[in-house]
Amino acid sequence: MKTVTNLVRKARATIKIIFSIPDYDKYLKHQQEHHPEATPMTEKEFYMCSLHERYNSGKINRCC
Repeated sequence: MKTVTNLVRKARATIKIIFSIPDYDKYLKHQQEHHPEATPMTEKEFYMCSLHERYNSGKINRCC
């Protein structure tokens, strides 16, 4: 059962990387390691910030 759980976890992480979906757990780990004094964003704040950066950055993110 542990193997299946690990496989699903790895597949989920791979899909997130392929489709550029932000990873909240990775963000929390980074915050804890590099900015322990700062209060991390909530999961909702993190995703809203990620969406804002992706679509309101002024860069064109499409083929046409």
